Amino acid sequence: MKHNFRHFVGGIATIFVVSLLGSAFAQDLTPIRFVTNWFAEPEHGGFYAAVQDGIYEQYGLDVEIIQGGPNVAGMTLLATDRVEFAMTDAAGTFFARNEGIPAVAFYGTFQNMPQGFMFHDGQPIEDFTDLEGRTIAISPGAPYWEFIKQKYDLEGKVQVINYNGQIAEWLLDQERITQIYVTSEPFGAAREGATPQYLAIADSGFNPYANIVVAKESFIAENPEVIRDFIAASQEGWASFLADPTAYTETIAEYNDSMTAEFMAWSNEQQIPFVTSEITEENGLGYMLAERWQEMYDQLLELELLDGDMDPADAFTVEFFSAP
Repeated sequence: MKHNFRHFVGGIATIFVVSLLGSAFAQDLTPIRFVTNWFAEPEHGGFYAAVQDGIYEQYGLDVEIIQGGPNVAGMTLLATDRVEFAMTDAAGTFFARNEGIPAVAFYGTFQNMPQGFMFHDGQPIEDFTDLEGRTIAISPGAPYWEFIKQKYDLEGKVQVINYNGQIAEWLLDQERITQIYVTSEPFGAAREGATPQYLAIADSGFNPYANIVVAKESFIAENPEVIRDFIAASQEGWASFLADPTAYTETIAEYNDSMTAEFMAWSNEQQIPFVTSEITEENGLGYMLAERWQEMYDQLLELELLDGDMDPADAFTVEFFSAP
């Protein structure tokens, strides 16, 4: 009995030590609140994968993903320190800085803008000039529309209505056009019996990095290792998600119950060319080029959407990337 008692006590001691270590590990994790730009979806998949697989924790981070949406102002949450990280695009980063929010992009999920204009198959639309005389649903204030309108001489020649995130009216009107994410709405349109086609906004010449992650200048300066670790962990998460998105269906569906394995697989197949490129192969997922940021800045300046008193190099950093 003494022998068994010693083993029992030893077991309790072992459990106690492991428990202490676990508590210490949990306390050492750096909490990060990260607000995305929309409800949970495959376009955020790598970040959710890094949470599900415990990759962020392996890098010492406790990442809480907060869903975005039409009523969630990510830049305001960032500016008021209610989140450490927010998701936007390159244009949104410049707009934030223009308003005095010192946002800096440090991870560029989409190498090319995945937005487009969806129209019904059979419509005589081959280029942006063919939008003349059409009705198009567009988000109010979308900078890409200001660019396209000017470049293709469409001022006053298109009836613009507010995009509401739905395609029901589009399905009923063969001549209607709507903005979309090419990784999302075409799936639902096809399921409803339509044959969707689209123009890629990036082909117009307006092509900001999209679904990028930003933090405030002060946070980056004070927490360089956190930024470095978040990038490395997110790269691992995205690699896992791109390889098998259906492994993360349940996790994403916990946030957004409209997600299905079928849609996740389809959407991921569409987004691979947007997430990966020769640049990411050379430098790692999420990498960004200075010339692309300069081009976006110049375009927004020409459209008179910025005051013009900033250095575009201050809006992003790739300092914390490690060689792949």
